[in-house]
Amino acid sequence: MVKRNYFSIPFILIGITQLSIGWASPSQNVHLGYHWHLHQPIYWPAPIPNSSEIQCAADSFDLKALGGGIYPGSTLPHPQNNLAWGDQGSYDAIFTQPDRVAIYQDRGQESIATLYSYPDAGASISYSGSLMDNIQSWGKNSRFGYRPHWYDGYRESLRWKTSGGFPKGDLVGFTYHHSLAPLLSPKTFQKELQFFKQKWLEIWNGNSAPANFTKGFFPTEVAFSETLIPILAAEGYEWSIIANGHLARTCENYLNTGIAPMHSTETWNTNPPNAADLQNPAVPARQWWSGSLDGRGAKIPAPFAYQPHQARHIDPETGKETSITLIPMDEVLSYMNGYSSMDTSIIDQKIAPWNNQNQPSLVLFAHDGDNAWGGGYSYYHDSVQGLANDASKKNYKMTTIQQYLSDHPVKKNEFTHIEDGGWVNPEGDWGDPQFVKWLYPPARSPNDPKYRTNDPRSWIDIENGFSSSWRSWAIINAGANLCEMAEQVGGEHNPNVQKAWTYYLAGLDSGFLYYGDSLDDPVKQSLALNEALPYIQAALGNSFVDLTPPTIFKPQRWPYNPGGIGWGVTTQYHDIGLNGKAAHSSDFYIWTFIYDYSSVPSVLLKTRTSTTGTQYPNHKDYFTYLGGPSVTSWKSTPMSPRTIDTKFTGNPPNPKLNYFILPKVISDHYWAKVTGYHDVLMDYYIEAKDSAGNISKSEIAHVWIGPYNN
Repeated sequence: MVKRNYFSIPFILIGITQLSIGWASPSQNVHLGYHWHLHQPIYWPAPIPNSSEIQCAADSFDLKALGGGIYPGSTLPHPQNNLAWGDQGSYDAIFTQPDRVAIYQDRGQESIATLYSYPDAGASISYSGSLMDNIQSWGKNSRFGYRPHWYDGYRESLRWKTSGGFPKGDLVGFTYHHSLAPLLSPKTFQKELQFFKQKWLEIWNGNSAPANFTKGFFPTEVAFSETLIPILAAEGYEWSIIANGHLARTCENYLNTGIAPMHSTETWNTNPPNAADLQNPAVPARQWWSGSLDGRGAKIPAPFAYQPHQARHIDPETGKETSITLIPMDEVLSYMNGYSSMDTSIIDQKIAPWNNQNQPSLVLFAHDGDNAWGGGYSYYHDSVQGLANDASKKNYKMTTIQQYLSDHPVKKNEFTHIEDGGWVNPEGDWGDPQFVKWLYPPARSPNDPKYRTNDPRSWIDIENGFSSSWRSWAIINAGANLCEMAEQVGGEHNPNVQKAWTYYLAGLDSGFLYYGDSLDDPVKQSLALNEALPYIQAALGNSFVDLTPPTIFKPQRWPYNPGGIGWGVTTQYHDIGLNGKAAHSSDFYIWTFIYDYSSVPSVLLKTRTSTTGTQYPNHKDYFTYLGGPSVTSWKSTPMSPRTIDTKFTGNPPNPKLNYFILPKVISDHYWAKVTGYHDVLMDYYIEAKDSAGNISKSEIAHVWIGPYNN
């Protein structure tokens, strides 16, 4: 869901695997809803000249027009992105495309108005804080078709109500800067939510009372993890949209449904799920269906993956449970909906026959609202109403998420597990549970002789490899620790602390990682953190006590399925453990980044195994540091450190990378190799201690280690 000056992707016919015969009867009251995602980043997170204010789109455009924005080490004006008409000769620029000018102001409201005859119809909309900043920068001077009151249309849609009194246009919560939430430090994620809420109240509520802030959340790239739940709940969110493929991949029989060839675009085009995630009951084979469009595909069980569910997080220190409602969006149908008009035929055949009247299926069409065909006039003025009209003929109900939850409350204390990962759309990720499009593990260069072997298991090199996104997260992790320490010392409301967070957070946009080797994206994390550092130093002053523990990046592992099957971009789509090929070894790496203002003399990997023989966690013992009879005691293994050279661009160097801005701080890389296990469920976490005595622990993760040990 990254926003850039996109070209249109050609339409490719969807492939549907037929598993059932049938058509929806009038009594099968499936619910349908829409979600539209709108975003543009802060393209150059540096101050306006002679100011402490950060550059928004109009500021960067004007600076380039005056011949500025050229930084040492580069001969080009920055940002290199073409922002508006006339920018570097561009007539097809980001903010001046007519469809974007429309959808960023009134077109969403106009589209919701076409549904007004349906009492509960509407849409949820995620409109990022950075996009609000950018449109504000154009609108205040009425430039390029943007108006000073550009927000009036969406404010009006908030006032339109469903039969239950909920907004027809629900402007839901989001991370301010389109950051990839599951990989952020907890404090960073919380700051993104808090900054977004402030902006939401300013723009959509006009800072007036009463303030009815949304209960819903939409995660960047639909990237979700159960580790987000306590922070979302603490900030007042009651539900989050998620990709329904990551519900499907937790069903006990996901790999044994008899549907489509294994490792195809219609099943999994990336790593298959690890057995530790197969925690939800099997769904009968006849209730699964699969489809793909333009290489994006999934196989989905009805009604399980079309019903909201409660998910929970268990605090590993205290055992406290926090829950949130998951709202599945349909990955395949959503992508279709963004590229052409559609009717309800697939719903009729694949979803409606299995509808549960007590908790009806909710088919949520969620996609970019400003890209491809789904961002244009025909979509908003014709397709939206056309699908609704077709649905009403089948006695399906158009609804909003909040109205659905009011009509059909989700059962409390019945919890469903969801696998980590984002939606299937991003090429080179396809919903990988380790977000490899935005965090490709350190790897060998294609010119490395070991890379050229016929064994794809040797291509990833955790100990010595490189990837541009891997380096970027090392910078992001360091910035999180320093901003958190500045707040610990200076206080949350200290102006320098606020400025530090403002600049640091602006470098977190997932698009900078998605396009990490292109234009000037490789330096934007460094730029943002470097601009934050003077404010961090001012907040710290000359004398302070470091009470901030080390910041540990979410622990990663390679291979994802030790002792088992691999597939996808990290194996260059070569079979691992399929079609007679050797599987991954049961020996595997766990790695992370760690940064602390003080030195870090101790980093330990903690591991323990199940005593019950189960393949997946099924008892609270697995989720707390204390444990219990279901698990062994913890084993401690020192992790090996590796200093990251900020100038390093791979060996041999990647010619696409030009690090003309280097970070002034960066995390160290840590790794440990786990050997000697097979056919066992393992828990693991990382513990780090700094020289000031502060200790931090990561969340507990789980992995099933398979039988192959060569």
